[in-house]
Amino acid sequence: MDVGQSRNWSARDAVIVAGTVAALLFILIDLTGSDIDEHASQVGGIALEMLLFTAFGFAGVALAYWQPRFALLGTTTATLALLAFGATAVLTWDRGAFLFGLGFGGDAGTVAGITDLLAISTSAICVLLATVRTGEDGGTRLIRVAAIGSLALLIALAILQILVHDVEIGPRVYAILATVYVAATAVLLILRLLPLAEDS
Repeated sequence: MDVGQSRNWSARDAVIVAGTVAALLFILIDLTGSDIDEHASQVGGIALEMLLFTAFGFAGVALAYWQPRFALLGTTTATLALLAFGATAVLTWDRGAFLFGLGFGGDAGTVAGITDLLAISTSAICVLLATVRTGEDGGTRLIRVAAIGSLALLIALAILQILVHDVEIGPRVYAILATVYVAATAVLLILRLLPLAEDS
């Protein structure tokens, strides 16, 4: 038993040491050169992106824990958040900070933007599904479907416009879908705070 614990401790210790050494090397090589201002800005942008995508990934992990029947979606969300962070961080270091990679050009920027949109949307869907309770009425389920459907359609249209530049979708369509999503989500979160009819 002591041997097993020693091996586990050694593996964890190796990860900690490797991370520490990598951070120190990065500081010595990149953050002490003549381009310190530019590199500091890039690192700050990557840190913010890590914070945001960690929250997105946590939404997936939390859904898999609270609602095991949606574990596949939760795992997919966490994976998308990791991939989106990697793609956005690489582009941020190469081209400078830009929110969610949506302003980057080229094929790499397109891939990063689409991955970011998928990570954001799936994490929002995870939050909506995390409000599911046993014994809900049909109205609550309908509101949840409206919120998820409007968000999915909104993201699908945005991705379509990124991939096919000739497609023109008016801002009114986005505004209607966004309004449905916001209103349905707000109502759903309020209903989650109220007791179920059978509890009353």
